[in-house]
Amino acid sequence: MTMASEKGGGHADTLQAVDIDVQAEQSLSPPKEDLFAWIQVLGAFVLNLNTWGLMNSYGAFQTFYQLDMLRGNTSSSIAWIGSTQAFLLFLVSLVTGPLFDAGHLRWLLWIGSGLLVIGMFLASITSAYWQVFLTQALMTGVGFGCLYLPAPAVVSQYFHASTALAMGASSTGSAIGGIVYPIVFNQLQPRVGFGWATRVLGFILLATSVVPVFLMKSKAPPRPSRGLIDRSAFRDPPYLFLNLGLFFGVMGFYIIFYYVELLGLARTDASPTLASYLLVIINAASLLGRLIPGYYADQVGTINVQTAVAFASTVLTLCLLAIRAAAALVVFSVLYGFMAGAFMGLPAAAVVSLSSDKSKIGTRLGMTLAFVGFGILVSNPIAGAILGDGGNWVGLTVWCAALLAASVGSLVVSRILKVGPGLTKVI
Repeated sequence: MTMASEKGGGHADTLQAVDIDVQAEQSLSPPKEDLFAWIQVLGAFVLNLNTWGLMNSYGAFQTFYQLDMLRGNTSSSIAWIGSTQAFLLFLVSLVTGPLFDAGHLRWLLWIGSGLLVIGMFLASITSAYWQVFLTQALMTGVGFGCLYLPAPAVVSQYFHASTALAMGASSTGSAIGGIVYPIVFNQLQPRVGFGWATRVLGFILLATSVVPVFLMKSKAPPRPSRGLIDRSAFRDPPYLFLNLGLFFGVMGFYIIFYYVELLGLARTDASPTLASYLLVIINAASLLGRLIPGYYADQVGTINVQTAVAFASTVLTLCLLAIRAAAALVVFSVLYGFMAGAFMGLPAAAVVSLSSDKSKIGTRLGMTLAFVGFGILVSNPIAGAILGDGGNWVGLTVWCAALLAASVGSLVVSRILKVGPGLTKVI
């Protein structure tokens, strides 16, 4: 190759790179927020329905496994199934972030949906702990990881002024899933058995997966492949403390999701039927928690809302120490579900608000989710170990409240580092 051709090739590469940057800048300019944008919210809604929604339903499986199919195993070991499933949702997002940025949305949707559906069908024929772990924890967990991150990443490309509202609306899918899936499982399992109850869940997953696979489309042009890590994030203290706040917050919130049914049976006069609906009540209340705070977060700031919610949840969790009546536990479940929905519905919007380079949203979201995943991996097994065979519910409750308090402190530091101590500043 001659020097002239080398120069020509270099010039062409430069023009191509400039063209990509121009396209990206145009595609990421303030969007129209039109009908097609809300169709993306619908697709993201279904992804949340089938990822967070199913994951939020694990408390129903935890109770069934502990009292029936896997009763020879400890509460802590059974919790590893759900926590590993959740951990993989977060960890795999570290890989799916750059893949999404590189333009592989369609592959992520197909592979994730396939793993999720096949994993649930295989779980329906299991009977031993290791079989459940391989199918429900590992296979569906990887499927979760492929599917979750595209939901907030795509929605963030189509909204600007109403980002938090759109994120909150799409995240209501997790609340709906958390209502539907436990009810379906708890109603069918005594009648048709574990196998067919789980297969019905698989058929629901199969039918609904059609929506995002065929309707969702990334607005940004493919970016040149980059590493799994955005190194500039480590020089961004507000982002780092936000991650720490989300880490502790998710650790704390999910303890109640896993153990509320068992707590109702052990600590209150709740009937088995009522106890089986406590998780449903939490998820139903989280529906409003994802919508209402999501709307106000656009006005007062996402991190401000999350901080307030985490503080209120800390106080509310400590109140659980005094609850002995079923009615009081129902009220607690409603309030806790609202707070949990508000907190869980806003992390992606918070990351977006602290990311000046929108082309790196996928990578930064992946980093955040992977870090948070390590927290959820160990949180509930630790809670199960604290609970033990003797039912140390006081210790479990205090552990949950301490994690939420740590979340408050970290979020406050993130906010101060970004905008200062003033309470009126939006962030």
